[in-house]
Amino acid sequence: MSPRRRIIIVLASVGGGSVLSYFIYKLKRGGGELTTQDKHTLLTNIVFSVAIILGVGFTFLWNKKKDL
Repeated sequence: MSPRRRIIIVLASVGGGSVLSYFIYKLKRGGGELTTQDKHTLLTNIVFSVAIILGVGFTFLWNKKKDL
C-alpha cells in the first residue's frame, strides 16, 4: 500500500470519527449549541488522535528503515 493511500485512509478515519463525535455531542445537547467545554473536548480528541496516529506511523517507518 502506498504512503499516500495510507494517509488518505488515516485522515478519513480521523475525520469520520470526529464528525461522529460532533453529532453525538449535538444529540447529547438535544440539538442545541455546544458548550465551550464540549468544543474543547472535541478539539482535544482530534489533536490527540492525530498525534498518536502520526507517532505510531513514524515509529513504524523508522523501524522499517532500520530493518527491524
